[in-house]
Amino acid sequence: MNGAGKALRPAEAAAAAAAAETLPMELDPSEALVAAAVEAKGEKAANGRREIVMGRNVHTSCFAVKEPDADDEETGEREATMASVLALYRRSLVERTKHHLGYPYNLDFDYGALTQLQHFSINNLGDPFIESNYGVHSRQFEVGVLDWFARLWELEKDEYWGYITNCGTEGNLHGILVGREVFPDGILYASRESHYSVFKAARMYRMDCVKVDTLMSGEIDCADFQRKLLQNRDKPAIINVNIGTTVKGAVDDLDLVIKTLEENGFKGTSSDI
Repeated sequence: MNGAGKALRPAEAAAAAAAAETLPMELDPSEALVAAAVEAKGEKAANGRREIVMGRNVHTSCFAVKEPDADDEETGEREATMASVLALYRRSLVERTKHHLGYPYNLDFDYGALTQLQHFSINNLGDPFIESNYGVHSRQFEVGVLDWFARLWELEKDEYWGYITNCGTEGNLHGILVGREVFPDGILYASRESHYSVFKAARMYRMDCVKVDTLMSGEIDCADFQRKLLQNRDKPAIINVNIGTTVKGAVDDLDLVIKTLEENGFKGTSSDI
């Protein structure tokens, strides 16, 4: 399939495969791959490293993917090679993790206890509060997590619904979709330091989106929020409130956001977390 979801013809697929350089099996992934000098429009690599040009730095190297072979001897060799490649890759991950800065991830975790579950095809498709027709699931854990957050926010058992997303981006996509369904003509307000997926969601759902300035701390500037609300008094407001921005970890003042809404005539607001 190509980037547009169109299947490649055999000749095109062969040409695409030939365009990607196959990495030697002895390659150590921890060593940086140095690309050839970029000479387009006079741009050249400095110190043996290619210049970073947005939209032009495309990976042209990869590990070989081979079809399974029925020959037991070759199968054993392939498995040994795979083990070697994965070991080298793990070494690179260990080394890079030591110097991993710039993303607010919690690296203090160990999934070892879940190893025993990796042999099952667990799928929590659908509403976690409705029994699934797919029996191999972990909904009892999913609902348990939802109950924990309900207790944290002092919600009664029958006052909430939700599900566990695969990532923060999916959470943003679903939350903003709920806002759009409730207020089809609403305007989405989000601070400039909100995650990029918030603005991607606005484009996906074809929503009007207003970016609000932030304070030095990274949290939303409610004075600027007020000014922009007043410019759109005739439209419902859908607000993305952050609880830890990507770069600064800023937490927006929810009480002040609600107060700003109410003081500017946006009464009867509903909240969906």
